[in-house]
Amino acid sequence: MIRDLDATISKLLLTRAEQDSALASADISFEIPDSKWQDKLKKITVNCYLYDIHENLELKTFEPLVKRNSDKTLVSVREAPRRIDCAYCITAWSTSKEDAVFEEHRVLGQILNVLLRHRSIPDDVLEGELNNSIPPFPTVIASTDGMKNNPQFWGALDQRFKPSLNYIVTLAMMLDTLPDSAPAVVDEVHVEVDHL
Repeated sequence: MIRDLDATISKLLLTRAEQDSALASADISFEIPDSKWQDKLKKITVNCYLYDIHENLELKTFEPLVKRNSDKTLVSVREAPRRIDCAYCITAWSTSKEDAVFEEHRVLGQILNVLLRHRSIPDDVLEGELNNSIPPFPTVIASTDGMKNNPQFWGALDQRFKPSLNYIVTLAMMLDTLPDSAPAVVDEVHVEVDHL
């Protein structure tokens, strides 16, 4: 599912970028942006480094998902999805010898424009397993949490301090069955889901 999220983010950035913009023709990478990686770059590259994965406890619920037929007969009961935050450090890397900083800043601005226009990931860019998951996929852009451009992080990668965007996508991960400790289904409390 996380690899599908990578592919989804790549598709979002490339297909929603303005035509003929630097972002529209950029390479997208998910590798760790260390100095060895940087040496291999051939053109302007956007790096989306996944640096953190954790459960979003604020969105956690113990109420099961209940699927019913049109006549209200019970079809299935499943545990509510676990909400998982995937945090990316997004940076732009230029190979230009003259105006690298300006090119990187231009691309970062274009990335920010795309992400701010899509506060949740559009259905038409979803890849793989995300097509069968429960939407929406809410996002947070440039949050105050996360990397905060930690100099120790860049030092460990043998890199200089780099401007970056902190991009967090919340996934819905379904488990196959209800756990032993799941509450009983009560008609007044259950969540109706028609698209599972």
